[in-house]
Amino acid sequence: MSSTGKKDSVVFLLLSSVCIVAFLTGIVGGAWIVAGGICVYRLPTNSMSPTISTEDSFVVERFTYCFSQPKRGDIVAYSTDELLLPLDKNELHCKRIIGVPGDLLEVKFGRIHVNGCPLSECKPPVAPTDRVSPNAYVSQYLAENGNQFLVPEEKYFLIGDNLANSLDSRYLGPSSRNSILGKVAFILHSEH
Repeated sequence: MSSTGKKDSVVFLLLSSVCIVAFLTGIVGGAWIVAGGICVYRLPTNSMSPTISTEDSFVVERFTYCFSQPKRGDIVAYSTDELLLPLDKNELHCKRIIGVPGDLLEVKFGRIHVNGCPLSECKPPVAPTDRVSPNAYVSQYLAENGNQFLVPEEKYFLIGDNLANSLDSRYLGPSSRNSILGKVAFILHSEH
């Protein structure tokens, strides 16, 4: 078999696996289905809106972070086991990384900045918005003008794209590298 034929076979097998997982997820209703490091999940909240809506499913792949570290701008699935909150420990959460180890995060003029750059103006842009909004939660990190936070080693600062309605690192603190389960590969948008 030629090298082109082998490449085509591998691509076909990968796409077939993803399609089967997506189909089965529709049947099971959003439960985790693990197929060789690829998982499909439905987001239980609107914390990632407009990027991921509550009726959308998303595919998480676990391979990328076996070979590289999470990057600013990545949307990741993570465990809340290490967080001291009464969250459902069986429920997977999804947020965007805005701070990697060594980054200085701060609020200036009502906007979150990373290393002096507003989130939405970073190259590439990190999040759809960077405006800090009033929230029902009591923030201990990055809530108001003048707040600063230096992301520690092996930690990541995660926020929801819906800054007005996201319980995230602004309130809970950073998450460890070990709590990041995988990267969101693509989103299966609902028809609603």
